[in-house]
Amino acid sequence: KFTMLYDCIPHILSDYYGEAPGFASLIKDINHDEFYFADSASAMFDFIKICPQIDLKKITVTHLACNDKFKKSDFDMIVNIRRKYNIPDGKKYIFSLCTLDPRKNLIRAVKTFIQFVEKHCIDDLVFVLGGGHLEDFLIKLKSFIADLGICKDKIILIGYVEDDDVSALYSGAEWFVYTSQYEGFGLPPLEAMRCGCPVITSNNSSLPEVVGDAGIMIDYDSDEQHVKAYEDYYFNPSFRSEYIQKGLARSQMFSWEKCVDKMVNKMKQSLDIKYKEKGKFL
Repeated sequence: KFTMLYDCIPHILSDYYGEAPGFASLIKDINHDEFYFADSASAMFDFIKICPQIDLKKITVTHLACNDKFKKSDFDMIVNIRRKYNIPDGKKYIFSLCTLDPRKNLIRAVKTFIQFVEKHCIDDLVFVLGGGHLEDFLIKLKSFIADLGICKDKIILIGYVEDDDVSALYSGAEWFVYTSQYEGFGLPPLEAMRCGCPVITSNNSSLPEVVGDAGIMIDYDSDEQHVKAYEDYYFNPSFRSEYIQKGLARSQMFSWEKCVDKMVNKMKQSLDIKYKEKGKFL
């Protein structure tokens, strides 16, 4: 048997999500004899910590990839998508796409964005947040935004984004913000980089494996580092352009072909060993 392991979110952030019967059942079933794939080295080490019964020779990292449809959109597509999601004309925007929940650190990202624009008297930039949500957190986030006073109009919640619209939203953004508290892999930064959008991510969990040196990586809980990252991209166009190119190159390192080939090769290797043990060969 081969099982794919994605993340330990229910264990590491149990205060956010409460009991997770499905995850508890998974952990109970993990054993020494079966084989496992993990979508990042970070996730692999997390599972090894909480499941010491895993045979270290039987767990393999297989990084994920994003769909080939993610690529830089043309000008007309970006203009149309801006209108569809009511992003104000004449304003640049930064973008975040994720499930709106506490783990994604959105309140800090929004708070520090307001600190940034107020510090520098910036009036040509808004923060667009897209994605589905946890109801309790959405209420909290909307309340936080409402308390921003005259700055509340700088934060735009666009809700769930249709798949065909995502590339254009990435492509039109000045930069992408994804300073999550924990990720098993973190597909959105990879998608953003493929669309030519520079990224700001956390320096924790799996995100360094995905972004490498192709984005600004910061402590998720540092207000100062958030503001500094915003300043670096906003005030330094050549720096931003450099990270666009780095991101495009980095994103080419991940593909579903590589992921599948690694999984299939491991399966063949494992099955070959089993057959040889029985005096047979594949």
